[in-house]
Amino acid sequence: MDIDTLEDLAKELKNDENENVIELFEEYAKVHKISEDKLEQVLSKEHDCFKCESCHKFYCYDEYSFFDEKCIYCCDTDDEEEF
Repeated sequence: MDIDTLEDLAKELKNDENENVIELFEEYAKVHKISEDKLEQVLSKEHDCFKCESCHKFYCYDEYSFFDEKCIYCCDTDDEEEF
């Protein structure tokens, strides 16, 4: 799998069938000598790719809660557990 651009990386990270998203993310940061925090910022601002701090998967804007820094799926699960 060739990931040459941040756009390619964002597509792969948001791909539901890809189970190695954290490894891809970390490897891209390492190879391109960019901090993971900076890479996360660029992906979110420029490529609609947001990392869930709970399940460590990547989602688009519509599936992400900025307030919780989690995907809507983890937020829904947390809400159900409170009852």
